Amino acid sequence: MAISSGHQFATAAELAPYHLLEGILARTVHGADLSLALVDLAPYLRMPEHRHPQEQLGMVVRGELTLTIGDESRLRGPGDMWVIPSDVPHSVVVGPHGCSVVEAFSPPRADWETMPRREPHPGDWPEATPGG
Repeated sequence: MAISSGHQFATAAELAPYHLLEGILARTVHGADLSLALVDLAPYLRMPEHRHPQEQLGMVVRGELTLTIGDESRLRGPGDMWVIPSDVPHSVVVGPHGCSVVEAFSPPRADWETMPRREPHPGDWPEATPGG
C-alpha cells in the first residue's frame, strides 16, 4: 500500500506483507506522516543493531523478545511498549515461540516500498473479533 494522505481501511490478513529480512514480515499501512505495521518475527530471530531516521513506537501482541535500546535491554511480552527516538541504535532477540508486534514509524517507512512482498495470508497474531 503506497504512502497516502487520504483515508484507508485495511485488514492485516489481506495485506501483502513486506519481506524485510529472513524471518521478518511486516503488514503495513502508510499515512502522510506515519507508518503502522503488524510485524511477525520468527522464533530465535536476532536482528542486529541498527538505526533509522524514523521515531519508532511499538507493542508486543504475541510472544516475547529482548529489546536493546542504546545500552539498555528489556524483556518485552504482550502489552509491553517502547519508544525508540530517531537515530538511536537498537537490536532485537526473539523468544522461542516467535513474536508479533505492532509498530508505528514517523516519518513513514517509504524505504519499505522497495522491499519484496509476499502473498497475503493470515499471520500468527490473534484473530479479529467478528464484525471488526
